[in-house]
Amino acid sequence: MRNFRQSFAKYTMASHSPFVRRSTIGCSLLALILLLGGCGNDAAVNGSKGQQLTVVSDDSSSTGQQPTVMLTSVDALDNVYARTWLSPDELLINKEDRLLVYHLSTGKSTPLTPNRKAPQYLAEASPDGKHVYFTEGRENDKYVIHGYILERATGQIVKLGDMDMVNEVKWADNEQLISGLPGTGIRLIDLQGKSTRLQFHEPHPTEAIHHVEKVGERIYYLASDGQGYTTLNSFTTQDLKSTLVASNVADFSVAPDGKSIVIQEVKWNTSEPFRLLVIDDKGNVKGTIGEGTLLGRPAWSPDGELLAFTIYQESQQGLKGLYIFDQRTGKTIPLTGEIQEYNQSTRWSPDSRHISVYTEDKKVVSHIVGISS
Repeated sequence: MRNFRQSFAKYTMASHSPFVRRSTIGCSLLALILLLGGCGNDAAVNGSKGQQLTVVSDDSSSTGQQPTVMLTSVDALDNVYARTWLSPDELLINKEDRLLVYHLSTGKSTPLTPNRKAPQYLAEASPDGKHVYFTEGRENDKYVIHGYILERATGQIVKLGDMDMVNEVKWADNEQLISGLPGTGIRLIDLQGKSTRLQFHEPHPTEAIHHVEKVGERIYYLASDGQGYTTLNSFTTQDLKSTLVASNVADFSVAPDGKSIVIQEVKWNTSEPFRLLVIDDKGNVKGTIGEGTLLGRPAWSPDGELLAFTIYQESQQGLKGLYIFDQRTGKTIPLTGEIQEYNQSTRWSPDSRHISVYTEDKKVVSHIVGISS
């Protein structure tokens, strides 16, 4: 069984083999449509270790209706990590510890920073694609990580200094990065590299805040409940008093408009599977998308209408692969069963026409999935 919690190296180390492009389309999967869990007639399918992923069957195929989201293509890039989208045609990838801009229209790649020599690892583009946060290391010390912000138009690079290897760094908006800090802390970093620690009130101090997201003036984060389990909390930049949103949360992702949040709910110290729930910003459950032993972090499309997520099944039985939840219709649509992973790599292109996700089963493969909706 693969370890559920992945090490830092999984996200920072790239493979050292040339990549090849492969293309397939899983047409046979397009006919199967699954409704949002909790409505209609339940259909249970055995998952790994006897656990179940519960979904609801749909009669769209029998009525001749087309699914709202269609798979159009799957391109596979071997031995590279897909990192972040810069534009609808530009995907930033990591190949052999170098960050490269892969162009979908030509299949060719160019260096993001041609004159830099240090090994490069992670990267996140700002929502408008004008800036890229990226990390570099040292050849002789993999535990030293430096952060930088690249302005794409000018090539100017701002050094942020040493970065914590545990806390994830994301864009809060087009002007700021946000991340947790060792201990109970959250900081914002502007485009000039200035770091501001937010002095908010957290009722249960924790060793570290690993995952933070900012939507508008509200900040969401995972914290301790005081007994060793994690909760989803939030506060605003005007009112720095933290409030509980949901308990027993292993991971989350907030929709761009802040009105919906998808969470991985877990019953700690039990054999129950993880459940993928959509809640509102007050923590009220809107619906259950599915459940399984291993789930990847879901990713909302830029317009907030679609949610992509992956299901990994160790036994290869039951429902698995890449799915789309359509918030407009409440339907969950399987795209392909060949892409299954439980990491945090799922990303949308800015035009919502492509999804990238990498898998690391026998080798690293980055998949570029084309859809129409």
